Amino acid sequence: MDYDDNDQLLLDALPSHLAVGGMLLKATPAMEGGRRFVYIEASNEMRDQQGERVMAKALAESAEYYLKFGNLDLDHYTQIGAKRGIPDYPAYEIGVPIAVRAEEGVTFVKGEIKTGEGPAALKANLFWSSLTDVSPPERWYPSIGGGVAARSIEIGADGSRVGVITAVRWTNIGFSKTPVNDTLSTVSTTAFGPLAKSWGAMFKGLEAGGGSDVATLTGGAALRVQSLGKKLVYTQFRDEFASLIRGGGFAVTDIASLNEAAHKRFGLPAATAARYVQRFLTDLQLALTKEQR
Repeated sequence: MDYDDNDQLLLDALPSHLAVGGMLLKATPAMEGGRRFVYIEASNEMRDQQGERVMAKALAESAEYYLKFGNLDLDHYTQIGAKRGIPDYPAYEIGVPIAVRAEEGVTFVKGEIKTGEGPAALKANLFWSSLTDVSPPERWYPSIGGGVAARSIEIGADGSRVGVITAVRWTNIGFSKTPVNDTLSTVSTTAFGPLAKSWGAMFKGLEAGGGSDVATLTGGAALRVQSLGKKLVYTQFRDEFASLIRGGGFAVTDIASLNEAAHKRFGLPAATAARYVQRFLTDLQLALTKEQR
């Protein structure tokens, strides 16, 4: 929540085809009538590297303000540019928010990236190209920007003091190459997880097909039953989920089945399960790309 730090978000625009355990997953960038859209897990209530938590309720209460006055930019430069003397800082604005949704403490944003020609569209065009014209796509990470209106202090499980942001005036999401909250998913050109329910399915469907095995991700870690009270980190989930799919532990029929399996088999909250599945698919694509080189 601090403009003085670089923040996090990956644009994991999956290519047109992705093999998952013998199935072929189709995904295309979200464009409607030539308009360019991105989908962002903008914030969750996990503790970030600055030792703070941003409450979803605080963002929800400021969502209307953000939709009316806010923007998407690079590195928060439209917000800090004047103070830092950054030349032509307004040109770093690359888009605007279209919709905001919250689910289980996670805040999602659908944004529209500018189109056009000339200097005003240059950075927006480069940004979109970095997501759609190269494979693997470049990684961009999001952070919330704005004014903190209220905060409190809580004591963490390890005895440390954690700042809890309870009210904000939300004005910005900045895309950067380095994360502040490393539990967030990356920016995507297709709707994923809970976003797919409201803004169109990220995956049009699964079809029979060939391709590399999910084992390219892992060393073959065995599936283990998880305790509901134990926090499952992503890397452990990734290895075990790959083993589950490879071993035919459940029937893959669509993206919902992946999310449901992650939710039920691992005892993860639905929103966390959707985030982990999205990261898993991104990791899988990176592994497949390396294998094909």
